[in-house]
Amino acid sequence: MEQGGSLLMSIMPWILILGVMWFIMIRPQQQQMKKHNEMLKELTPGTKIITVGGICGKIKALTEDKVFLEIAEGLTIEMLRASIRQIDTDDDEDDEDEEEYIDDDDSDVYYDEEVDDKK
Repeated sequence: MEQGGSLLMSIMPWILILGVMWFIMIRPQQQQMKKHNEMLKELTPGTKIITVGGICGKIKALTEDKVFLEIAEGLTIEMLRASIRQIDTDDDEDDEDEEEYIDDDDSDVYYDEEVDDKK
């Protein structure tokens, strides 16, 4: 009877370590994955999103595993649904402010003339 008790006592720390690891690492990751999958299921055309690569755009069309994303007026790209990181919650007012800062004057751009001469 004594050997069974010592075996249980020697295994108990490992069981506790595995339990703590599950609560600290695995369980939160599973919950985050579940939320992400729910978000992907709830997407609709017209929703503004941000991709894993940092591309912002508006969903034009959806299939089961692909998204057609308009990133500029008249420019639509096709990407996998899994590459969507989050729904963009910024207001439309921010987009209008960004357009004010676009400057076509390239006077602040530095061109290296030595590199151009070597071509």
